[in-house]
Amino acid sequence: MSDEIVLCKKYEEVISWIGKRWTGLILRCLSFKPMRFKELARCVDACSEKVLTERLKELLELGLIELKDSHYTLTELGSKLNLALDGIQHFADENL
Repeated sequence: MSDEIVLCKKYEEVISWIGKRWTGLILRCLSFKPMRFKELARCVDACSEKVLTERLKELLELGLIELKDSHYTLTELGSKLNLALDGIQHFADENL
């Protein structure tokens, strides 16, 4: 039974990462190519620059993205998480 609780906590943690508004969309945008801040701002155009800055800082701290030569890019960990987001995209395409 304790293994189930650990699994639930791990799941809950990952959901908390992507559950914040705009985070999933930021990760999806970066799945296509590395982007500068202004490119990302256009990709998630309804997100304010203040919130975008906050989300990028959180994603950097989690190790899901990195900043190289003024471009934000997915890390290996971010790319792995993006595979799960591919499933959400497929669900959306099929059902919405």
